[in-house]
Amino acid sequence: MSELKKLKVTVKNFDVKAVGDIDALYGRVRLEDEQGNTFHFKEVVMLKYLKYQGALVTDVPRIWYYKHLAKSSIVLIAFEKSDGKVEYDLDDVRIVARSSMFKGVLMSFAAIPAGIIVATATYGLGLLLIPGFMYYGYRNVFKIPGMLRRNTLVSDLASHGVTVR
Repeated sequence: MSELKKLKVTVKNFDVKAVGDIDALYGRVRLEDEQGNTFHFKEVVMLKYLKYQGALVTDVPRIWYYKHLAKSSIVLIAFEKSDGKVEYDLDDVRIVARSSMFKGVLMSFAAIPAGIIVATATYGLGLLLIPGFMYYGYRNVFKIPGMLRRNTLVSDLASHGVTVR
């Protein structure tokens, strides 16, 4: 499982990939840490509440609390403003985890028919897609909701000194 990481970053630029009702997906997010090192995240999932509170303001240092979904994609759980107040919304994170579970179930159900359809067109090579779809379905049904559970996030934030009410 992905552990909660704390990092002081300054956002330099980003691209908006997709916007939902409660969250948004940002791509090619370029960040700078305290030492001046520049690095990128391919994808950052962020609640709209956190964006409105200023988590993605460019050229302003913020402390981010995030978890890795993959090697270069993260989900932002909370951030600390310059005045020391930590902003988070664990109820909306729960909704994001639930939608991830729903997507995983759909992907698992669609794996076999999609693999067979593609296999028909590619003389059997499409059958290799079925294990990939099943893995992503498993990941979205079990792993992602497990690491975004409220109890897990409360204990992870508490280990970094953030008290959740």
